[in-house]
This record gives sequence, structure tokens and C-alpha cells, in this order.
Amino acid sequence: MRVTALSVKNVRTHESTQVQFDSNITLIIGKNGSGKTTLLEAIYIALRGKSFKDSDDAILRRQNEWYRIDVHTTAGDRTTVYDVRTERKKKTHTIDGKQHVRMPAHDKYPVVLFEPDDLLMITGSPSRRRRYMDTIIAQYYPQYSTIISRYERALLQRNKLLKRPGHTKDELFAWNIALSRYGAEITQARQSLVEHLNEYTEATYRTIAPTSDTVTLQYTRTTPLSSQQLLTELEHNYERDRIVGSTSVGPHRHDLAIFFNDSPANETGSRGELRTVTLALKFVEAALIAERTESKPIILLDDVFSELDEARQKRLLAEFHDNQVIMTSVSVTDTITNAAMRTIRID
Repeated sequence: MRVTALSVKNVRTHESTQVQFDSNITLIIGKNGSGKTTLLEAIYIALRGKSFKDSDDAILRRQNEWYRIDVHTTAGDRTTVYDVRTERKKKTHTIDGKQHVRMPAHDKYPVVLFEPDDLLMITGSPSRRRRYMDTIIAQYYPQYSTIISRYERALLQRNKLLKRPGHTKDELFAWNIALSRYGAEITQARQSLVEHLNEYTEATYRTIAPTSDTVTLQYTRTTPLSSQQLLTELEHNYERDRIVGSTSVGPHRHDLAIFFNDSPANETGSRGELRTVTLALKFVEAALIAERTESKPIILLDDVFSELDEARQKRLLAEFHDNQVIMTSVSVTDTITNAAMRTIRID
């Protein structure tokens, strides 16, 4: 599938904007604050059902009551409308004439987003790496987003109870059951993902930077985790959880450890090496999603060229030559100048 055109109305700074895309590479050029990223965000919403950045209220242009996103693709048309004039701030997705309050899993199309903050994934917080893993899994495991939501809801309720004076251990049992069920599924899905990433990332890294450096990934929960095991751990840690007022075990505490030459990458890797590891992970991500979904994901590159040298810029475009690439930049580099693409300039 290819995205052929986009129309946005009352989306952030855009009152009304229409653009058309090349089937291979399209470059959106504009100064900072001109709304380049917003156009990528709109495509993401239309294809995935929600933003990669903010809530609908934050997306809505100031002093307006609704926004609308229309995306035309080679597989059909999609429209997303958010309207605050309704009692519950109604949001609807219309796909090929059928309207949905929530985008059905089978109508979501895979997207790989690469933004400057991704280059901080290795040195950033564990929550960033957990979100990275969960975003990938949700692309090929349609029920995964629901599992994450149910886990987070149960975690919130359990933590509320833990903070409430006079609660009893028995009151936690229902939430322990929910956390153990969904937590085990999340852990198993992440472990499987990391096993795949670990198998291909090092080889991919060496195609970008021809060296003998090693790259290893490890999920911090290294052993299998069943729902019964997690339930036992939750009950075993009750006293500690009661004292601190929060849940101390489960996938919300896990992390993705990344090693460079057998040492923590964030401690030993140079800025260029960490960028290359991140780039390799994105390549493996796109290949995995294509394999699992049997669809070539749309590639959205948000101003990442300024963070990469010319060799890595060329490798980025070469790797995604079979995908549709829509990217933003504040300026034109030599790599961009020499590539065949459609260029859109916005103020």
C-alpha cells in the first residue's frame, strides 16, 4: 500500500493543508515550527488510530472544536474526525465507508517511525525502551495494545489500593490475577521480540559500519515467566509493596539491556556508534514487521538526517528502497539532492 495524498484541517498549526506524495520518497521541507512533524503525525493517526505524540485535545488547533484528517491510499480512503462539541468528545475513523469509534486491529497499517529522540533510546530511560518494544509488538500482534491497556489499568488500581490506609491483602487478589495474566503475556511477547532483535541487529550493524564490533541485546527478565509465577511474586512482595505504595514486580519494571563489545552501550559507545546501533535496530524492526504482517510498512523519518552523517544517510535510503518513505528536514543535504524524490515546502 502507498499513501498518495493527505488533507488536514484544524490539526495543530494547520488550518487547512493538502499535500500529495510520491510512491517512493517524499521530502517535506520547512523551518522548525512550520508543522512538518504534524503531517507525519496525521499519517500515523490515519494508519494506526492514534498519535505517537499527544492526546486528541493537544492535536486540536487552538480555538477550534474539531479536526479532520483525510488520507488517500492505493488501498482506499481513510478519514479521522475528532469533535469536542459532542458530550464525550467524539472521535471516529471512517475506512472505505465504514465508521468506527476505535480503529479495528485489522484496519491498522504498519508504520515505522524514526525521530531524533529515537537516537536517545539507548541512553534514555527504561520506559522509553519498554515503549519501543511495545510499539513494535503491537504492529504485528493485533491484541497486544489491549493487553497493555488492561495491564496498566490493573496496575493503576492495585497501586491505588496499596496507598489506601487500612486495605487488606485479599482486596488485591483480583488485581493480582489480572496483572499476572496480562503481565506474563507482555513479558513473553517482549522476550520473543528481543530474541529476534538479538539475532539480526549485530549483522545489520556491521553492514552500516564495517567493523568487528559486537552488539548484544537482552531482556532483563531472562527466564520464562508464567502467570502463576508472576502471581506468586506479587503475593510474595506484598509487604514491600505496601510500605512503598507501589507494585515492585512485573513487566512495568523490566528493561531492554543493550551491550556494545560486551559492555553497556550507554557507557562505552561513542555518539556515532550509538546512532548506528539505533539505525540497525530500525532496519531490523522494519524487516520484522514486514515479515510478520506480510505488508511493507510506511517509513516516516522525522528530521533524522541532521543527526546522521552522509554515509548513514545513504544507507538509510538504500535500506528502505522497497518501502514508501515520507521524511521531513529543515534543509536539503547532498544525499537528498542526489536522490530521486518529490519535495514539498511548507511555511
